[in-house]
Amino acid sequence: MRKRWLCLTFIGIMLFFLTHTGFTRGHYYFNGKVNAISKEVINVSGKVFYITKDCRVAIHKKVNGAFFENPASLRNIKIGDWVTVKVIGNLVTEILIERYKR
Repeated sequence: MRKRWLCLTFIGIMLFFLTHTGFTRGHYYFNGKVNAISKEVINVSGKVFYITKDCRVAIHKKVNGAFFENPASLRNIKIGDWVTVKVIGNLVTEILIERYKR
């Protein structure tokens, strides 16, 4: 009886952690146009993401066929800019402003 209870409890705990953390591991990149931006939230092509406090922001420029990256801040992002965001779950950890796509 006690073994069965421990086994069921263990399986329940594993399922809980799998559903809350297992499906959000890894990251992906999403690019599109900025529809809205605030200090905590960015809307890229209709999809809403939350910005982390230590989010890295950079500007990509194309000069004579070569790409360069300069440090930036959230203030440099304007509505209508093309961006690529690095997303983990629903959190943005990196924003690349693509100025060459204007």
